[in-house]
Amino acid sequence: MTAPPDEQRIAYQSHLVWFWPVFWPVAIALRWFLGWDAGGPLVLWIPAIALLETNAILTALRVRRGLTLGARGIIWHKHEMRLSWANVTAVEESTRWGVARLVVRLGDSGQAQEDVSLPARAEVRRNLRRFGAPIALRTRPLARPAAEVAELADRLRQEYEPPQGVMGFLSGATSPEQERARKSARLWMRLANAGLCVLLVGALTVNVVPSSPSQIGFFFKPTTGPGYIDQALFMTNYGTAATAPTLKLVPLDRAGHALPGVTVRTAYGSDRGLVVLPPHSTESDVLAFDGPGFRDVTDVRVVVRRKDHPKRPAIAAEDLRARRLLGTRFTNPFQDFDTLLLHNTNSVAVAVRVVCILWDDPPAGAAQQMVRSLPIGGLISIGPFDEARVPVAEPVRSLARDCGSVMVYYSRPDPPASV
Repeated sequence: MTAPPDEQRIAYQSHLVWFWPVFWPVAIALRWFLGWDAGGPLVLWIPAIALLETNAILTALRVRRGLTLGARGIIWHKHEMRLSWANVTAVEESTRWGVARLVVRLGDSGQAQEDVSLPARAEVRRNLRRFGAPIALRTRPLARPAAEVAELADRLRQEYEPPQGVMGFLSGATSPEQERARKSARLWMRLANAGLCVLLVGALTVNVVPSSPSQIGFFFKPTTGPGYIDQALFMTNYGTAATAPTLKLVPLDRAGHALPGVTVRTAYGSDRGLVVLPPHSTESDVLAFDGPGFRDVTDVRVVVRRKDHPKRPAIAAEDLRARRLLGTRFTNPFQDFDTLLLHNTNSVAVAVRVVCILWDDPPAGAAQQMVRSLPIGGLISIGPFDEARVPVAEPVRSLARDCGSVMVYYSRPDPPASV
């Protein structure tokens, strides 16, 4: 839109105004794609940063509009601040700390603070404290020389006549276009601060306020259908944070009585706190029993000895899969393999472990039982939507054809030996 003949617009041609519009997409990229451990879940980050990004772009566009000098006063478009010439005492060039600035001085600084939204007043107060003026713009990015702008402002200020009477008051009123711009600037500044508050609340909730106690449900399935793993312990985390329980497992017979002399082994290490349960997710472990009457186990009693809360995964996580490779060719169970290809289908970084399970050949009608669980590699970190290649070393390499199952599960570093 063409400016009225009595208005002079001085653009502010600075590339630094695009810092925040670039910063927020980088922040969400770090949080989402690179697995940056920032506070707060993604469900809070995405809408909050959307508000901050929108406000940053609109603010940058307003900053680029710079100043408008008219017959009634001066407008600073960054915050749509309008100052009457009746209150402006000087528009001049001032140099401080080696930086030249165009400053707008007022007789009553209260008008400047009242004319902008509450969140923007912090910048106005800072300018008043440092430069004695609510507006203090670097002169280099101004589209016109600072001396010329100061001269124009001085002329308009001297020509200014306060409105008199009803007609004069109406002629000095703010135009509908200017009022819409002012309301829009205030609205988006408030929304951006609401977004910032959401981020802070999310970070406070996740990192400072203790998480609500993780409720874990357990279900033991002694036998399953063909192609499925027997003697699996399913663990459901109903809480809002990941948890790593250290379990004590007691084998039970059909009547629910503990079986004396029967011991329990785990494939993944849930009895040592190695299995991580993401929030609102179900994971499992594979159990094996030894001792007289081990085939009589139909259930287990689970006692949670300890619960730790690792940071990853911070969201409900997807199932993990490992594909077997021999050279560059994919192979099937009970075929040779020398590498595993792990895929992370989650939008956050995860830490996992992999085991090779050797199975027995059970009697008819009995549950198939794990003979051995052999770790492949150690704790493996995988980025969001990324993959990892894990070389297979001994003793698994020589037993590759005997690996009935290669299982991947969410895990964490080894807990202290005392746990």
